[in-house]
Amino acid sequence: MLHSRAEVCVAVNQINPETELSRPLDVTDLPSQGRNVPVQASPVECAALCRRFGLDALHNFSAYLLVERARTKEGTRAIRVHGSFSADARQICVVTLEGFAVHVADEFDIYFVPPAELPDGEGDMIDPGDEQSLEPLVSPEIDLGELLAQHMALALDPYPRRPGADVQPAAAATDGPNLAPAADNPFAILGQLKHKM
Repeated sequence: MLHSRAEVCVAVNQINPETELSRPLDVTDLPSQGRNVPVQASPVECAALCRRFGLDALHNFSAYLLVERARTKEGTRAIRVHGSFSADARQICVVTLEGFAVHVADEFDIYFVPPAELPDGEGDMIDPGDEQSLEPLVSPEIDLGELLAQHMALALDPYPRRPGADVQPAAAATDGPNLAPAADNPFAILGQLKHKM
């Protein structure tokens, strides 16, 4: 169990080689005011997250989390994790295949509850319209780093377009020299038949 600030710092900065960004925190003995956990990803961790999410680059990935005991809106005892994060990244444009800079920032609230307390026992299916996100608390430890990585993935545009790239294909289509229908186009042939009738 975690008691002192020094012990917390060692635990949340211990790198798990199986994940790109690992910050495990034991939540069995949280203080009444909760625990504040700052996270700063190292260059090695940023490089690993780049490979995971298909980014061209990732820098300055930092976060601030508050972990505390709470209750869900149904009154179930839970561990609440409120987090906010930001990062500078370079994504690959799906139109031009060029890298471009983006700033990613978001915040989230997650309530970890015993699996038996989840509605219908479903921990993986979260209703996007629900104001409370529930996750199963299957062990005394919550990996805050992996939690941050997952939410950063959600904040990234899955089909990134460089600013201005979305108008180029349309401009090329309208300004191109071949605006007349091709002779073997079936609709052009039907149009010619219509004029002959």
